[in-house]
Amino acid sequence: RRWHFNLVTNYTFTDGILEGLGIGGAYRWMDKANIGYYPIWDNDAGAWVNDLSKPIKGPTEDYVDFWVSYQKEFKSGILWSIQLNVYDVFADDKFIPTAANPDGTIAQVRLPGQTNWSISNTFRW
Repeated sequence: RRWHFNLVTNYTFTDGILEGLGIGGAYRWMDKANIGYYPIWDNDAGAWVNDLSKPIKGPTEDYVDFWVSYQKEFKSGILWSIQLNVYDVFADDKFIPTAANPDGTIAQVRLPGQTNWSISNTFRW
């Protein structure tokens, strides 16, 4: 079983000089994944088999996202909003193990994500 945890927060100013400004962030965490098992000799089968009591674990993974937004209502009843999102702010360039050899060495990896951003501009009426 691999555990996941997500925490998201957002705040929008409703009055004063910052009225319409919103800020937020998210933290995502994933527990260590099983990427293989150490072997054990099975006399009945006459072969090496996976020892399910000795998993080989990959690293935990965590990601941080941030965003800032602004919203304004025009006299014509049109609501305009713009938002900038930055995903995986502290992206790491280390390979992420996905499979292990029976001796525990890494057999396969995947490329890590990169810091990405997006901007959205919306009109509602």
